[in-house]
Amino acid sequence: MGRRGVPYLDWGVDPGANWVENQSFGGPYINIKNMFTQAEEGAGFGGIISAYYYVGNSAVNYNIIRYADVLLWAAEAEVEAGSVDQARTYVNMIRSRTMNGCTVPIDNSSGAPSAHYTMSLYNAPWTSQSYARNAVRFERRLEFAMEGHRFFDLVRWGIAGPYLNAFLQVEKTRDVGSVLSTAQFTTGRNEYYPIPQQEIILDPKLVQNPGY
Repeated sequence: MGRRGVPYLDWGVDPGANWVENQSFGGPYINIKNMFTQAEEGAGFGGIISAYYYVGNSAVNYNIIRYADVLLWAAEAEVEAGSVDQARTYVNMIRSRTMNGCTVPIDNSSGAPSAHYTMSLYNAPWTSQSYARNAVRFERRLEFAMEGHRFFDLVRWGIAGPYLNAFLQVEKTRDVGSVLSTAQFTTGRNEYYPIPQQEIILDPKLVQNPGY
């Protein structure tokens, strides 16, 4: 995650304010996982904003599925099958990689590491299905942060409504421009977009999603 005062790839230190994007709108953090380097600029990658929002006119690669995804799918399956400690093994594989491969940029103002991350393994056996399920879901939240999976995970687990409405309640207190004043997630409707009417006309067997 790119943060103020910390070197951002080879672009230099993120000075905050309106560098890359307006922080009064998007907050102080910016995705670093799928961003091209300054050295690659002009090599078909498009502009910063094009890459940041995955616009199709840039050459930034996007991993649809990666190995961590497969491992955490397997962990989910093991939890639901009742093999909760096998799920722990898969989660620990993710954590072992993170512990061995984490590099932290230096804060130029102090010369010290810009953050101190604590990552450890789950050493005690998992015996509770509820605990294991929550642990696997939390691991997906950490592992795939800023990669566009979170909403679809919440929908897939059937918990999008409570999570997103709780999120909106907090964000409304921070919403300077009142953009979110009437925002509400409606369970049973907002999990899916409507099917375009033209597609229903072309294929009368299609049934519109609920609520539209």
